[in-house]
Amino acid sequence: MNAPWLHSLSASAVALLLLTWGGNLACQLLLRWSGLRAARSADETAEDRSTKTPRAGRVIGHLERLAIAGGLLAGAWEVLVAVVALKSVARFKDLEEKLNAEYFLVGSLFSVLWAVLVTLAWRAYDSRLGLDFAGRLNGF
Repeated sequence: MNAPWLHSLSASAVALLLLTWGGNLACQLLLRWSGLRAARSADETAEDRSTKTPRAGRVIGHLERLAIAGGLLAGAWEVLVAVVALKSVARFKDLEEKLNAEYFLVGSLFSVLWAVLVTLAWRAYDSRLGLDFAGRLNGF
């Protein structure tokens, strides 16, 4: 494998890690900084903590940011609307409580912003210093 391919694959691997694990970490830090995480934890009862479902939110976050990145790389900005609509429909009942709605909005909006920024940086980096995978993808 020659150097340009290795360079582009390495940059893509870093971008994918930033989109998935980095995005989760950044969202958690923002929710902690905003006080929403502590407020939600204080609002939960002992019964809520004992009957918690698995942490599907992390997996959903990974998938939503990857879907947004794929859409942006393909030039389909409509993916942003679809992801936000899907999440809103899935959480519609939870949004009746103000604290849950704020937690959802802050986390979702930041996650979308993170995905857009990382993807645009990835695309700019690859078009200037890499093999321009996104440009080739748009050619299909």
